[in-house]
Amino acid sequence: MRLCFVIACMAGIGVGLVHLRKRESIARHELLSLETEHVILRRTAQQQESDLGYLTSPRQVADRVRTMDIDTDRQMEPVRLAGPAERRRLRNTQRIRN
Repeated sequence: MRLCFVIACMAGIGVGLVHLRKRESIARHELLSLETEHVILRRTAQQQESDLGYLTSPRQVADRVRTMDIDTDRQMEPVRLAGPAERRRLRNTQRIRN
């Protein structure tokens, strides 16, 4: 009777260990696949940053302006943001907030 109990306990421990190792293997596989996906996404983000830097370079912007025939001769007024002191001096600006 005692021997059967010991054998049953050892079998239960063995089954538990196999189950834990299987779970560990599944978790390791999932972690590896997530890391691989992370590397791919990081490379894609770096490539997009590089492309954006290239497209916003002064030479590329000038080329696109020439290609789209945009008039750049007109002078634009600089944008002014009214600070708290300036807002007090101006009339009818009580509701304006930055």
